[in-house]
Amino acid sequence: MNKMKLNIKSLLLSALLSTTIAGCVDLDVNPPAAIGPDAFWRTEKDAWYGLNACYAWMPGCDVFQDAYADNAFNHHGHESNGQNIQTAAMNPSNDMGYGYTDVRAFNVFINNVDNCDMPADLKRRMKAEARFLRANSYVSMNLFFGKASIITDVMAYDAPNIRRNSEEEVRKFVMEELDSIIKILPPSYSGGYLNEKGRITKWAALALKARAALYWKDYPTAEAAAYEIIRDGGFSLFKVSSLTEAQQKEAAELEQYIDFAAMGIDKDAFIKGVFSYEGIWHTENASPDNPEYILTRQYMSGNPDYGDFLRYTQLRPDQMKGGWASVEPIQSLVDAYWDATGKIKPTPLTPQERASRFEDILDIRNGYESASAFVEAKIGEFKNYSYNQEFRNRDSRLYASILFPFKGWYETDMGTDFVYEWAHSNNDPKGGYIFRKMMPLASNTMIWGSNYVGEGDYPVYRYAEILLIFAEARVHNTGWDAQVEAALNEIRDRCGMPHVVAHAGEDALEFIRNERRIELAGEGHRYFDIRRYGKEYARKCMSMTMNSIDNNYHFEMSWDDKLMLMPIPQTAIDLNPLLKDDQNPGYY
Repeated sequence: MNKMKLNIKSLLLSALLSTTIAGCVDLDVNPPAAIGPDAFWRTEKDAWYGLNACYAWMPGCDVFQDAYADNAFNHHGHESNGQNIQTAAMNPSNDMGYGYTDVRAFNVFINNVDNCDMPADLKRRMKAEARFLRANSYVSMNLFFGKASIITDVMAYDAPNIRRNSEEEVRKFVMEELDSIIKILPPSYSGGYLNEKGRITKWAALALKARAALYWKDYPTAEAAAYEIIRDGGFSLFKVSSLTEAQQKEAAELEQYIDFAAMGIDKDAFIKGVFSYEGIWHTENASPDNPEYILTRQYMSGNPDYGDFLRYTQLRPDQMKGGWASVEPIQSLVDAYWDATGKIKPTPLTPQERASRFEDILDIRNGYESASAFVEAKIGEFKNYSYNQEFRNRDSRLYASILFPFKGWYETDMGTDFVYEWAHSNNDPKGGYIFRKMMPLASNTMIWGSNYVGEGDYPVYRYAEILLIFAEARVHNTGWDAQVEAALNEIRDRCGMPHVVAHAGEDALEFIRNERRIELAGEGHRYFDIRRYGKEYARKCMSMTMNSIDNNYHFEMSWDDKLMLMPIPQTAIDLNPLLKDDQNPGYY
């Protein structure tokens, strides 16, 4: 398989790009560390280097953004602004990434590639790839900060300061760019030099258009773009057809959690659904050849410089070696998962009830040498313990997404007797849960002597999101109908859950919102979703207390309407005084 690994070797292009950016090329290329402007932008290979440098800005896993909302918690507070956002403590001293370094890198490429001696059609296509990345950056900037300065030239370092364009102007710019490049980009690549699999396609541009339009409440555009992908893109949801030996062991354990016959659940479909959903992110499936992947952030095996540090180290707990469990799912997310019928959410326990049940099972576990020995000895009785009732008969995606204490996971490099046990260390979650979803099962790549990195590609856009965009936009446009049901049932079929039932009006939107929260949990969408649903919705979601399973740790969350946008950082205002009177509402 020919794959374009866009983060393989760092390339300093300071002279030729008139800025400092990190780019990536294949290992068999060894360019000079610095290239003069008179010696670059001449050849096809120069264009290839320059565009690969742009791809280095491709976003990856956004799990931290779930910790800016009500899905997760970043207990190592120095790693992000999560705790500041969740407590409404954001102010101009906090920087959420305001800046234009990436935009400058894209503009350098777009404005210089015409000087390269190469076919005109190839130049046009490569510029379209860079324009996609620039449009993607402007979508993100708009969602975080509202207004933004639209820059399409390579500005001199002593250029006059400029003001921000309005939100409407930014959105119009993005949509016009996407409409243009959709006509230029190919639907696929054959592989090999200049046509490597994993490059930005027409479908990726349509996916960005659909996502941005949904966020901006342009539902006709969102529906149309999503439908074009569904109708013509040839994508499908990833599914497994059989189980490994380790998966079969966990499937047997799931008997303790699901009353298949009593609830009328298709056992085979449900169990395969757990591993189909989980398997989307497994390294062996994580490549542009995955039928669900529309666009990926690519990584490489065997070298820590080009692996995914975040998904391995930030998600794994101490007990699984090398992890910090920095970003953890919280009870609010656990409570959001449907029951196994896919129709209702179970009534949440009180923190006191949960703590009492947890204490009871700890008392029993303490009579055994290890958690795995305890689970093995009590497997037949496990479903009767009060602690487990909260996790019984739930949506299949809960078991694939979240690991709770005393749940086994037998596919990882921890061995086929691993049972998660909350250890309360500094590198364990504060609340008790960890993200199983997206976490690499194993890695052979060590950094700093003990910590590891993930090596599989990450889906920046995947087909399930497109189905959800279509369903939600169509409900806004025409109401619940057979096409909405078909899109949602395609997602349900993959995870082995019962088909959806008809909803109407606000109930339909609320159902899709929760389905979206479950399907996309940990992928960074929830932060933007609660804001586009409105201030009242955000206030309801974010005004709460995060409680640990044992009720010994509490984190008070709160909402302020200023959080609809993030502050322009003071460092940016100091550099550009025109921003002083253009600060976002609520920040002083």
